[in-house]
Amino acid sequence: MTDSVPSKEMPHSLISSALATPALRADRWLSVLSLARTWADSHKDETKAALVKALADLKAVERFFAYPGVALLDRLNGWLDDDDARAFLRLAQRISTTIISKKYHRDVGAWNVEELEDEPLNRLPQAITHVKSRPYFEVLSVVPHSPARWRLIQEEVAGVRRPEDDFIYQAVIVGNAPDALTAILLNPDIGAVVLYEGFAAEGGETNPLLDVFRNIIDISPTGDDEVQVIRLAQAIRKIRPELDIYLLSDRNIETLAGRPEIRIINRIFYQMEEPLELHLSIIEGIRKRYRTPFFDNLKRYAQRPIATFHALPIARGKSVFTSNWISDMGEFYGPNLFLAESSATTGGLDSLLEPTGNIKEAQDMAARAFGADHAFFVTNGTSTSNKMVLQALLAPGDIVILDRNCHKSHHYGCVLAGAQLTMSRHSRSLSIQCMAAYPCGPSKRPC
Repeated sequence: MTDSVPSKEMPHSLISSALATPALRADRWLSVLSLARTWADSHKDETKAALVKALADLKAVERFFAYPGVALLDRLNGWLDDDDARAFLRLAQRISTTIISKKYHRDVGAWNVEELEDEPLNRLPQAITHVKSRPYFEVLSVVPHSPARWRLIQEEVAGVRRPEDDFIYQAVIVGNAPDALTAILLNPDIGAVVLYEGFAAEGGETNPLLDVFRNIIDISPTGDDEVQVIRLAQAIRKIRPELDIYLLSDRNIETLAGRPEIRIINRIFYQMEEPLELHLSIIEGIRKRYRTPFFDNLKRYAQRPIATFHALPIARGKSVFTSNWISDMGEFYGPNLFLAESSATTGGLDSLLEPTGNIKEAQDMAARAFGADHAFFVTNGTSTSNKMVLQALLAPGDIVILDRNCHKSHHYGCVLAGAQLTMSRHSRSLSIQCMAAYPCGPSKRPC
């Protein structure tokens, strides 16, 4: 990832690799699976050596993900050490297909070390059923404890989970600040961070990925645990501002909470406090981010026993589901599509033109997510959205360079804005004066 790339290209290569980690990770597991099949067929020593190297390369990344976890990876390496090619192939296929399909998000059986050991070697991932599963995320814990205790922390996290929780999560544990930042860069499933006061300020080896961010973050050692916590929390906020951050401290937390910089931390706990309190706070933080005001309101609207009169033929789906001719349409789309059928004149769903209720709340949440002052939802499709963006960005006479193969709504937007459009066609360039008063077309003024 670093040796073959010139130093001047390093930042771009590393950032691109970090952003593409899910795809690159899946590709690496498919490579392991391919080598496992070859090894099972040939039992060649060079193939086994290639597998050893491939697993060693994967280990550097897999420690920042909850799945497959230490138990499954130990079992996989155990089959390799025992020269059991068939067992290795079975488990490698199970792990790789589970990662690609993200089955571990919705099936707790995927985490079982003993389950499915004798499954068919070429079985496809199971189809997603219609049973509602709880959304999945991962929690990063940055701890001062030795790696020997990390398994106990993971078991403690699993022990406070409850069937009535709206979400389900697994713990990813690291022991120092650089590893914490690497984890939030590489793992998009991380939804919250728990900092245990006293974690290490430095990792055991250099991390070229973090060198790219040295101009915006500072996690250099300070010798003060409180300052180190604040610096790491600030760095996390700069890289992934959406994450909730919680601190476990055994000091005078009233004094710590009084520091202005500590406000970036969502909540501070005594380390001796009940783990359930931390669990409930994490779930509540995710629940707030998971809210979808308009969609939630639309679901409540669909459950109301009301009649709508603006589209009688499909109102509540009655004429569709009882029809001799189009009942299959109802079966295809399902009842919710018709139960949620509404219009802008229907009460309780807010106004599309001047929202003041749930649509306004949803727009405010979108604005915060994008770091914008305001956000406005468009209901007329992508073409209208493109035209609105171009007219907001352009003034008459502005010069715009567009790919001639892009969607035609971009060209229409330039026409409406009165911009000068330059398109590339092979080796020639065509400069087009696109004025709203003189639209292009075969019967209009020629470009």
